[in-house]
Amino acid sequence: MRLTKTAYILTEGEIIGYNDFDEPIFGEATTDPFLMEWEPFSTKLAESSYGVTVDVQYRMFTYPNEKLKINQDIVYKNKKYKITEVKDFDKHYEVLVRYEGEYQ
Repeated sequence: MRLTKTAYILTEGEIIGYNDFDEPIFGEATTDPFLMEWEPFSTKLAESSYGVTVDVQYRMFTYPNEKLKINQDIVYKNKKYKITEVKDFDKHYEVLVRYEGEYQ
């Protein structure tokens, strides 16, 4: 499999303390790069290909990565996406994602 694009797993920082209103204060968010390929996809294709009904706009192919889980945020080309489904095959993952907005 030829993977030519780089995306990032977005992980919120750990809780480092609490403010005066007892709300958590988070440390710096981290990004973990991984290689992948990307293609447009749809909810209807997800139903017919995988038998799942999820909100999806893109499908990603990548090497197996335990950090890629449902509801995990990823960043690609300064845009934020949410993972809606992960299909684990022997030598690769097929990951369905939906667009969430611009990443800052």
